[in-house]
Amino acid sequence: MQRLRTPDGDYRYSYVSVEVQAAFGLDAQALMAETAVDHSWIHADDRERFVAALEHSSKHLTTLDEEVRVLLQSGGTKWVRSLGQPRRMNDGTVIWDGVALDVTDRREALMALERALSDARRNEVSESRFAAIATQDVLQPLNALAEAVAALESHGRTDLNGVAPQVTEVVRRFDDFTRALSATRSMVEAHPTQIERLQATQTTVCSSLTARQLEIMQLVHTGASNQDIAEALSISIGTVKLHISAILKRTKARNRTEASRLCFG
Repeated sequence: MQRLRTPDGDYRYSYVSVEVQAAFGLDAQALMAETAVDHSWIHADDRERFVAALEHSSKHLTTLDEEVRVLLQSGGTKWVRSLGQPRRMNDGTVIWDGVALDVTDRREALMALERALSDARRNEVSESRFAAIATQDVLQPLNALAEAVAALESHGRTDLNGVAPQVTEVVRRFDDFTRALSATRSMVEAHPTQIERLQATQTTVCSSLTARQLEIMQLVHTGASNQDIAEALSISIGTVKLHISAILKRTKARNRTEASRLCFG
């Protein structure tokens, strides 16, 4: 993607890849034909911030790095990370050579992580313990992602021809990071049929447990180990132990076997 700002302050696009068109539903040819764009495809709550970031990047020739919601023709939205390195031409025109990355999954995973933290607080679980487990699970892919972005920015400043392989690396690191964060969703989310099935069999003792904790208790009831539960729910063993600690506190059981008996008889 290549974006430019004219000396008069108008924005337009001189190049939009077919990948951008396929991912976000934007008409590449129509977009490049516009002599001035108003960024109407960006969510109204994000548009002013995005334009302000463009103005700052144009003035100071600093890297553009913003995440905004793009409005889809279907009525939904996608989160997009826009990366671009600016350069100023002799006539004052500023050109950004960059990429637009779909980061919807990562954004949704982050929101799931926030819900998990809230759930942990409601169940009287130490937030510091939860944060330590979550950090352990995502720190390595996060560091790798930061290094890939830094490499992309470095190549973008000195060698535009070297940007393409770095973009591939950033996308790969985003995928790794997204998978790590997505695993946290399972801490608080369960399919509606699972929730209904579990709640139908629970006793009064376990009525205060979350749907995820009830699901864990059902696996405990079948004799599953912590390792088995972690693999079945795609979470770490530390996270399983964290949930069981909260379950024991809520049910006032001495161990997981007693908690299972209290919940399911």
